[in-house]
Amino acid sequence: MILWLRAHWVPVLLGIATAFGLLGGLAWATRPRTETETAQLARRELREAIRQLDLFIQAYPIAPDEARGALQRARSAFEKAAGHLALTRPIDVRQWQADFQRLQDQTAARATPEEILPLARQLRETLQRLMGSE
Repeated sequence: MILWLRAHWVPVLLGIATAFGLLGGLAWATRPRTETETAQLARRELREAIRQLDLFIQAYPIAPDEARGALQRARSAFEKAAGHLALTRPIDVRQWQADFQRLQDQTAARATPEEILPLARQLRETLQRLMGSE
């Protein structure tokens, strides 16, 4: 065993260093994030949700099927921000999630733009105001 270690000490040390590097990276990635970090991530995702809602509002009257993708991306971005927002506004987050679900349900049912767009605009304005207060 000792002869084997003497002959292969470089690969063994590289393996140990790699293992420590991977463990350190894992520890860094799973560390608790500070309030500032999560707030910045939430703001970035909210901006993306607003941008995608804008695309949805523009596209729905012309191409409802294509607008669904923008709505799904908006909801996905909002869900990423929801974890941070739920810390301070859990009731509001549940309401906004319900609004996104209602929009998706109405879009799937091919509701008219007159039925869908007011809710989409209201949700967009709410998220825009939230961006200003965050």
